[in-house]
Amino acid sequence: MKTKIAIIVSLIFGILIGVIFTAITINISAKPMLVKEFKSPYDFEKTVSVITDRINNKKGWHVTNVIDQNKAVSENGGFPIGNFKIIKYCHGAYSAEMLKTDDRKKIGVMMPKSFAVYQKSDGQVYVSTMNGAVIGKLFGGVEEKIIEESSLEIEDIMRFINLKFTLY
Repeated sequence: MKTKIAIIVSLIFGILIGVIFTAITINISAKPMLVKEFKSPYDFEKTVSVITDRINNKKGWHVTNVIDQNKAVSENGGFPIGNFKIIKYCHGAYSAEMLKTDDRKKIGVMMPKSFAVYQKSDGQVYVSTMNGAVIGKLFGGVEEKIIEESSLEIEDIMRFINLKFTLY
């Protein structure tokens, strides 16, 4: 009887340790996996210009808005945050495919896609975006296929900063 109790306690303890270890691992790796940051070879304004031009020149893609986040923050009760723009962009065909069924309409909260372009205190310009490879895997199914196809085109658009979506 004592052996059975010891086995059950050991099993429960092992599962608990496994859950804790998994949670810690996910917590440590989630941020770098979900958001990708790339150093730009250009100054701030040129980076914004190159990205918007490359998006608008890729068949099916277009910039929907460029938000001056510094201005928006400063004008609405915040303090200046320096050079920071958000480039919103979209592909009509991918968007229509993603949003055509009722069960996928909720994904619209993540649309249109965006890049953040910002200058850090060291003067270097960076571009960040959500990791399409990871986001696609989180959804699976048709959503994953659509996200994967669009992510491959985004990688092509952003080749100048060596953007590559990866699972790791």
